[in-house]
Amino acid sequence: MQNSWLLYFCLLVFIIILTFPVFAHGNAKVLHVGEELLKETLPLQMGSRLYELKGLKPHTWYEVKISYPASIPSSFSLQLKRGSSDLGLNMGRKLLNTEKLIFKTDGIDSFSDQQGLHVMVNVEPEGVVAIPGKQERKFVIFNIGNLKF
Repeated sequence: MQNSWLLYFCLLVFIIILTFPVFAHGNAKVLHVGEELLKETLPLQMGSRLYELKGLKPHTWYEVKISYPASIPSSFSLQLKRGSSDLGLNMGRKLLNTEKLIFKTDGIDSFSDQQGLHVMVNVEPEGVVAIPGKQERKFVIFNIGNLKF
């Protein structure tokens, strides 16, 4: 009986870690200002990844942009985070096969203020595969870049 409770507890912890990738810092990647990461992949079902932003300057506008192929029906969202708090969600107009997050670093006055500023990328399947007999893909491919205005 005691072993079954321990098994249930371990399973619960494992599910929480998989559900909330913020806890799994091994999932985080670094995105430098002016850099574009090509051919990134995420699982199409509940895929997410945290990107740490590096090279930000105070009082400057930035844009994080994702582009992805139309042949993989998916919906991306970008969310700005500092530590465990959400600073904003992309609320702009929907562009074809592109998601953007535009923000200003007003609250960043020093290098230490940059620490912990991240962008969370989430993806979900959207629509259906239009080719008869073709199965839905397991992973989606995308490019992500961090540009300064």
